[in-house]
Amino acid sequence: MIIRPLSEHIINLIAAGEVIERPAAIVKELIENSLDAKATKIEVALEQGGIESIQVVDNGCGIGVEDLPLAISRHCTSKLIEDDLVHIQTLGFRGEALPSIGAAARLKIISRIKNAENAWQIAVENGRVLSPIPVTGLTGTQVIVEDIFYALPARRKFLKTSRIEYNRCEMVIQRLAISHPEVAFIVVKDSKTVLNLPIQSQKDRILAIFSDLYEEELITLDFNRRDLKLSGFISAPSVNRATTNGQIMVVNDRPVVDPVMQMSIRVGYRQVLEKGRYPIAVLFLQVPLEQVDVNVHPAKTELRFADEMAVRALIIGSIQKSLAMGAGAANINPKTLKITSVTQYRPKKESIQYPSYQQRRDLGKLFFSKNDSKTVFENRLPLNTALSFKDASSTLSKISDDNYQSMAESMPLGYAIGQIFKTYILAITQAEEFVIVDQHAAHERLMHEALRQQYLSSGIKIQALLIPEVVELSDIHYRYLMNFKDSLTDLGIEIESFGDKTILVRALPQLLGNISVQSLLVDLAEELETESQLYTQEIEVVHNQLDSILAKIACHHSVRAGRALNVEEMNSLLRQMEETPRAGTCSHGRPTWLKWTKKDIEKLFHRS
Repeated sequence: MIIRPLSEHIINLIAAGEVIERPAAIVKELIENSLDAKATKIEVALEQGGIESIQVVDNGCGIGVEDLPLAISRHCTSKLIEDDLVHIQTLGFRGEALPSIGAAARLKIISRIKNAENAWQIAVENGRVLSPIPVTGLTGTQVIVEDIFYALPARRKFLKTSRIEYNRCEMVIQRLAISHPEVAFIVVKDSKTVLNLPIQSQKDRILAIFSDLYEEELITLDFNRRDLKLSGFISAPSVNRATTNGQIMVVNDRPVVDPVMQMSIRVGYRQVLEKGRYPIAVLFLQVPLEQVDVNVHPAKTELRFADEMAVRALIIGSIQKSLAMGAGAANINPKTLKITSVTQYRPKKESIQYPSYQQRRDLGKLFFSKNDSKTVFENRLPLNTALSFKDASSTLSKISDDNYQSMAESMPLGYAIGQIFKTYILAITQAEEFVIVDQHAAHERLMHEALRQQYLSSGIKIQALLIPEVVELSDIHYRYLMNFKDSLTDLGIEIESFGDKTILVRALPQLLGNISVQSLLVDLAEELETESQLYTQEIEVVHNQLDSILAKIACHHSVRAGRALNVEEMNSLLRQMEETPRAGTCSHGRPTWLKWTKKDIEKLFHRS
């Protein structure tokens, strides 16, 4: 076997495969160079999703003519100070991006430094560097990349459609734009401007990127833990998506994709978000440079923390504390429907589209029972009464004009005016808003929080069963329950083995009353099985399983759907929701209440 050195061209092609995976990787590297050059305006132009052409123009400091050949030479950089790989304060530092791009595509750089007479251009064709030539150009740098992977046809075949490649480029641009709101960004797609972001605040930049978000749906984060600082914004639990695309993590001004931070966001929302749904979260984490390693991968999107547990604790604690507010708080307003039916009924152009038979039938079901034409409103005032918040509130007590305003503001969920289907509470607020509450979901959260508080303060109060109950289970359910026997005992459920796959239940929490013990144990076993698969850290498994058990206990004891409530009971539930942490969602993450303004309802009837 003969060992021989590889040619410089082959070395560059191999390196290009690591750094430049697709057009989005090129866009990322070029924008990072512009940011490191202190640009305040960056324009990105893409043709065919970046497959045919990528152009990035900035107004940064530029590159001198004597440095242009070095800029496209491997492992040459202006960003490392005294060869220090610990205190890295720039986005780039490896000196690999431009040489890799030049090896994989046709590359042209035009740059001009301040006070220079003209700009200079250098080009790379098929790995061959052409001499710099003088050209016209503004202060800053313009990089043009064409025919990506023309020198690597096998790699080019693996590129997706231009639409998919553009979407990936867009995601990269959005993350960098959010991490640097002090820089203006312009994006041109196939000669059409699709994004134009001025210099703006962090919140304004986030709202510009996530155009479907409302400002009131964002919750501000600002927390410190020793030498770690976390800031940014998270969405109310009702604002969620099917993927994690709405989660942007920035560490020391560098957008990253970090599993530690992703899992921390997931755990932070665990008590208020339905499984399979993901919140919008934009986190800015500042960490001492010596406590984080960014030199993990050539793409520089991964990193390692010296103290992962501290980072996890800060993110989880900050999110959970920020979400721990009562229902009705401005930032937790679950507009999950966003009046989606408006688009179904809104006239388009000159033609009016009337609701279909099925749509009219569904609307009718909202106010009339399924079996007859009798209305199902409970405890309603006479139908000929003109209701207002003050009218409704006066049905329970006399309110003077002096304290009416302050009382109204302290009741964001309003006063109950009735109940439909013996399941949903209807209320109106002082601000002419219509509120509908799922009584079972709401009471489940109230019970869950009460049990959690009881457990943390003095332990769950138990009630011994006069006659212990014998429950037969599947083999896997039996094993999960017995494995967590001690944890169940702490939560007031005393069990012991009673033979093969059989459990003897000796005590239950006092709050449960008469329930199906078999059903409760099966639910708990399934929850324990799910949690064990989700988490790898033992302490995290136990913590989350204890909370899951509390949630199951709360669910089995809460007010059921189908139970008629009087006005006093309904209003008592509303007031407790306003005072209870995380009451905007049930223990499974589903919304407990929805709200429509008068304007929202008028849209449904084409009155606005």
